Amino acid sequence: MASEQDERIKQLFIMEAEEHLVTLENGLVDLKSTMSDSETLNDMFRAAHSVKGGAAMLGMQSVGMQSVKKIAHRLEDCFKIIKENYIDIDQTIESQFLRGYDILKDLIERLRGPYGLREEEGEKIVQNALPIFSELEANLNALVDNINIAKSTTVTTKYGKLNTTFSQQVKDKLKEMLELFKKGDSPDSRKQLIEGCDGLLKLDKNTEVWQTLVTYSQQALANSKLSYQVLAPVIIKELCQAGDLIEAGKVGEVVLSKDLKEIASSPQAKTYEQKKVALPKDPKEVVRLIIKSFDSRQKEAIAKLLVKHVKSSRNS
Repeated sequence: MASEQDERIKQLFIMEAEEHLVTLENGLVDLKSTMSDSETLNDMFRAAHSVKGGAAMLGMQSVGMQSVKKIAHRLEDCFKIIKENYIDIDQTIESQFLRGYDILKDLIERLRGPYGLREEEGEKIVQNALPIFSELEANLNALVDNINIAKSTTVTTKYGKLNTTFSQQVKDKLKEMLELFKKGDSPDSRKQLIEGCDGLLKLDKNTEVWQTLVTYSQQALANSKLSYQVLAPVIIKELCQAGDLIEAGKVGEVVLSKDLKEIASSPQAKTYEQKKVALPKDPKEVVRLIIKSFDSRQKEAIAKLLVKHVKSSRNS
């Protein structure tokens, strides 16, 4: 019979496990959206790991803990796969994850019940659940394999056939674009750079953030008011880093930078170049620069601000 202290420890474990169940449920409600949130995925993985670890520690003192440990362990293994690989979750996988969660929740609720969770009862639940987890892991691994195949193409050269990774394909395309940037601005090079973005889009049609990054880069290139000196550093760096992260399965870490947003937004895109221009010391030159750089509405707003500032300075 369990001692009073063992019972208190078990109840503490149940309370903590129920908190972890909330974390799991919140992430699984819309798992497809959760896939783009690396922090939530990490929280879900840690929640399953914590339940597994706690159950393992109490396994010798409390009846039924072995079944909780086994199910939490299987969930942890599945969360590890989606944490390390960006997978396009479908309805089948989402449903299988929810079934696995429901099984773990059921075991913990039985632990709290007046009769606890008997070993034979828990083992029967585990045996019935194993096919579900086996199928889930098989589906997840199949999707990972498909992604790896899709991101590794065979390129024929004069030396034979070579396997090229997604990241390397991105770098190859960017090298071509960098050479165009070096040649200097012209309608023809602009056209070739925009076409180069079309090629980058085709490298990964399924990753939304990649499509967004390349599309923004393409929009920036289409703005003739932006010089190559402004465009090249932002676009090359942004896409190169994104390619490496996607190749490593860290899609959740790929973000659209403020710089790329600014140069891609038109007609406001020119504000990015204005930030790069050092203002001349001669007031007349400043006026000429304002006249050249801003439209009539913006110049009127600047004039009002200057008048307001002068009045404020006089009164102070």
